[in-house]
Amino acid sequence: MNKSLLFAIFCLSLSASCIAHAEVRKCVTSTGETIYTDQPCNAKVGTTATEVKGDGALRKISSLQKEKDTGKSCWVLAHRYQQCSTSVDSVLMTNFKENCESPTNKFIKDSNAEADTGYKKTYRDNRYSREQAPDADDLEYSHRYVNKSRAVLQCEVLQKDMWNYLKNNFSAKIPPADAKGIEYRLLGLPDPADNTASYSYRRKR
Repeated sequence: MNKSLLFAIFCLSLSASCIAHAEVRKCVTSTGETIYTDQPCNAKVGTTATEVKGDGALRKISSLQKEKDTGKSCWVLAHRYQQCSTSVDSVLMTNFKENCESPTNKFIKDSNAEADTGYKKTYRDNRYSREQAPDADDLEYSHRYVNKSRAVLQCEVLQKDMWNYLKNNFSAKIPPADAKGIEYRLLGLPDPADNTASYSYRRKR
C-alpha cells in the first residue's frame, strides 16, 4: 500500500476536513504521484493529472467515508430525539435502532478518540469547555452537552427525517410490512394491518 493511500486513510479516520463529504477521486500526475482528493483532478493537481476510476484503494477510501458519514447522520438523528423528548412511532424507532445503533456507536468511539489530544482532562473540564464554546447551538458532537434550540432540533419534522434517512440508506433491511405501516401512520392514516394498536414510542426518562 503506497504512502499516499495510507495518508488518505489516516486522515479520513481522524478528520472529516481531510476529505469532504463528496466523491473521492484518485489522481495520477505526470510524474506518477498518486493523490486522493474530493475535487476534480485538474482543479486540484493541474492539467497534467489523470483521474483513475475503478481502483480498489479508491473504493476502500470511499467505503470508509460513507461509513463515517452514516455514523454521524445516525448520531445527529439520535441526538435530536434525545433533546426533543418527543413521541416517535414505535416501529420506526425499532428499525432506526436496529440499523443505526452500530454506526452511531462507532462514530462516538472514533470521535472520542479524535478528541484525545494526548493529555488528560477531567470529565467536568471537558464538559465545561464544550458548553462554554461560542456558537455551540448546533448538532456537532463536540457540543453534545449543550441544550439546543428548537430551531436547531426541528422536533416537528424529526419522525419524517428519521424515516427518510432509513428509506434512503437502509431500505433493503426494513421489512416491507414495517415500511408500509410507517408510511401510513406518518401520513396520519390508519394502519391497514392493525387499526387498534398504539404506535407511539416515548423516550424513557
